[in-house]
Amino acid sequence: MTGAARTSGRMGLWRPRLVRSARAGVPDATVRAALAGEDWQCERALRTVSDTAVLMVHTPGGKTGTLKIAATGNGAASLRREHEVLGQLGSDERLGAWRQLLPVPLSWGETAGGGFLLTSRLPGRDGRHPPPGVRDRLTSAAFDSIAPLHRHMQTVAVVDAALLRRWVEEPAEQLRKVARSAAAVDRVTAALHAGLAARPVTLGWAHGDFHPGNVLAGPRGQVTGIVDWDQARERDLGTADLAFWLLTLPSPGRRREFGARVAARLGARPCWTPAESRLLGSVADGAPAAGRALLLLAWLRHVAGNLAKSERYARSPLWVRRNVNPVLRQLADGLPRRAHRR
Repeated sequence: MTGAARTSGRMGLWRPRLVRSARAGVPDATVRAALAGEDWQCERALRTVSDTAVLMVHTPGGKTGTLKIAATGNGAASLRREHEVLGQLGSDERLGAWRQLLPVPLSWGETAGGGFLLTSRLPGRDGRHPPPGVRDRLTSAAFDSIAPLHRHMQTVAVVDAALLRRWVEEPAEQLRKVARSAAAVDRVTAALHAGLAARPVTLGWAHGDFHPGNVLAGPRGQVTGIVDWDQARERDLGTADLAFWLLTLPSPGRRREFGARVAARLGARPCWTPAESRLLGSVADGAPAAGRALLLLAWLRHVAGNLAKSERYARSPLWVRRNVNPVLRQLADGLPRRAHRR
């Protein structure tokens, strides 16, 4: 056994600064099962705050891959979903050459100790730290790269009770795990119902977690790959992908945590800059306007997605204080007012 599979007992995971887990490893049996079949060797482990370890692997013959190993049921479910999405999109010939941006599943499985997913490795570096002069080009390139997915199987619909349940009520149930009061969550759902109900929207496929860390780029800002597909689904609102990108795009001097940034925007009029509104409007035909409902929806999806993927977030008072509480306070105090400091 080579590389990562030579470890004994449990394979240690990087412990994130903000979210800590009592289960800080995955069973070696899962590692052996994941690396069976070829002479895969581990290069390095990537930092992660989910219930999944991410390893860069290769074979002596030069084949490279990305191995994800889950230590919990939530993590294994996320890998199962990602495997399904990659298989569905990768086999759809209507997407043509765009599929080159997708990792190719090489093997997948579940064991008593968790699950694993091995995919091909795409070129490029993630977009969280773009070189000087690349940041603006990267946003344009990222929006262009995700557009074929958003247009795939497009339909026009009116936001009805079923969509509100999927977009608002179901993620709100995740939010209730960490909210200080039911009334705080009710304010979120009321604001989203008011902003979304009965609106005509264009639905298509959406990535669900579209941020610079999940987009790989070349040295000139060209997109070379898009990763982490466990939250993708069809008949969804692609504009929420774009809004989340704008909220998470690195910029000089941006030091606030995610929740504080969203709260500050909620307290501003307008909550999107003119340039951001133009970007969203130019690609968001038939979608909710670039206003507070879109901002709240992008925030709620991020928070609920993390809570669903890993119990670590709900157990972390620091994560809740930085990512959840500022937005709930802002809504309690009234949208037109200035956002509180953390």
